[in-house]
Amino acid sequence: MPSVVNEAVARKLLPIIYVIDTSGSMIGDRIASVNEAMNDSVEVLKDVSENNPTAELKIGVMQFDSNVRWVTNGLVFLEDYYWNDLSAGGLTSLGAALDELNEKLSRKELLSSDVGYKAPVIIFMSDGYPTDDYIKSLKKVRDGNKWFKIATKIAIGVGDDFDKAALTNVVGNSEAVIQVNDNETLKKLIRVVSVTASMVGSKSRTDESQINEVLAEVRQEMQGEADIDIPDPVTPPAQPQTKKDPDDAWNTGDGWGDSSEWT
Repeated sequence: MPSVVNEAVARKLLPIIYVIDTSGSMIGDRIASVNEAMNDSVEVLKDVSENNPTAELKIGVMQFDSNVRWVTNGLVFLEDYYWNDLSAGGLTSLGAALDELNEKLSRKELLSSDVGYKAPVIIFMSDGYPTDDYIKSLKKVRDGNKWFKIATKIAIGVGDDFDKAALTNVVGNSEAVIQVNDNETLKKLIRVVSVTASMVGSKSRTDESQINEVLAEVRQEMQGEADIDIPDPVTPPAQPQTKKDPDDAWNTGDGWGDSSEWT
């Protein structure tokens, strides 16, 4: 009779990436609220990752102002990471941030792993208007980067003077843009979105965005909070069924195909 060896099943990796506007308009209470919320969220996400049987979280933090820089060294395991407060100042280079995502969201860069990655969660935060040509950068990443396409993308618009149209374009639909005007509500919202997106994302098929489920849970958790606008869901029209192209099949057994578009 063959012997049975009990081996732990390797968990897939779930990247949760924050793209944070640290331009001059964020100076003061806004960046302070973001720092406090991120510090709390990181600690909660450590517990989520440790106790999750199907996925282990990795965190990435990018800030953008006049320049773009990674606060983390790419994607890092939560057990190895502690939040360091961000400072604010400068312009709002959203396009440059999208260019950086396009370059790094690939198997050759951030997403190299033997166990495989689940669809990323990307959380954008901004309180202003892009000061560069973000449209060109968005088209490039949206059309050419499948990791970005399948990511669960949520935007938090801070205050009442942010570019809602730009954030809607970036995340793909207006329901995924949440407006918040109160700093205490902002802190709770960041925590709720972070934990909800990571928990829902960890249960999902690798190749699917879970935006509708995430937003439904966030909407429920944030009911009654002050100065927040979470759009009601819109039921999309039924799409005609089309014959599946065999070249587009997920054929590796782990949810990813071999197409060079996943490089």
